[in-house]
Amino acid sequence: MGTEQPAPASGLRRYLPTIAGLLLVFGLPFLFNLYLGSARESLSEPSTVLQTIGREWGITILLLLVILFWERQPLSSIGLWKMDWKDALWGVGGFMLGSLAFVVTIPILEMLNLGTTGAGIAQLAQIPIGLRVAVVLTAGITEEILFRGYPIERLNMLTGNLPLSAGLAYLAFVLLHIPFWGPGGTIQIGLWSIVITALYVWRRSLPACMLMHILNDAYAFILLPMLFLEYLPAT
Repeated sequence: MGTEQPAPASGLRRYLPTIAGLLLVFGLPFLFNLYLGSARESLSEPSTVLQTIGREWGITILLLLVILFWERQPLSSIGLWKMDWKDALWGVGGFMLGSLAFVVTIPILEMLNLGTTGAGIAQLAQIPIGLRVAVVLTAGITEEILFRGYPIERLNMLTGNLPLSAGLAYLAFVLLHIPFWGPGGTIQIGLWSIVITALYVWRRSLPACMLMHILNDAYAFILLPMLFLEYLPAT
C-alpha cells in the first residue's frame, strides 16, 4: 500500500504568496506617499531623506523575504542574476538613450509652464553629497526590484500577457513620482521609464536596469548639481 502524496495547492491558495507580494509592491509605497507625504518640500531635511531611504529598503527586504521563504522562488525568478558584459553595455546604452527623454522635453514643458525635473534636482542638491549617493543607490536597486523585476515577472505568470504586465508595472512606477516631481517632471520620467521597462522586457536582466537607473540618478543628483547648480530652477 503506497503512501498518498499531498495534493498540490490550487486556486487562490497556490497564488496567495504572489498576490501578497504584488499587494506589497503596489500598496505600501502609495500608502506611504498618501499618509507620510513625498512632496518636494517634505524632503528638505536629511532626516526626512533618511526615513525615505529606510522605508524603501524596508519594503524591498520584506518583498525579498516573501520571494525566498513564502513563494520559495530564487531571485533569478525576478531577473536578479549576475550581469554579463552584454547586459552592462545595454545598461549604459539605456542610460544614454533615456537621457534624451529629459533633453528633448525641456523646451516643450517649459513652453507649457509645466516645469521639469530641474526643481526636484535642485532640492535634492541641498542635502549632503553622501546622502545623495545613498539616494542614488537606494533608488537604483530597490525601485528596480519593486517596480520592474518582481511585478513584471509575477503579473506575467498570473496573466500570461507580458505587454500588459510591463504596462501595469510601468504605470505604478510613473504614478509614484507625481507628488515629488510634479506633472512636468513626471512626464519626463514617464518617457525615461519606457526605455528602462523595454530594457527589462528585452534582456530580463535586473542588474542591467539597475545600472541604467544608477547612472541616470548619479548624473542627475551628483554630477549635474556639481557642474550646473547655479542654472537649476529655484525650489
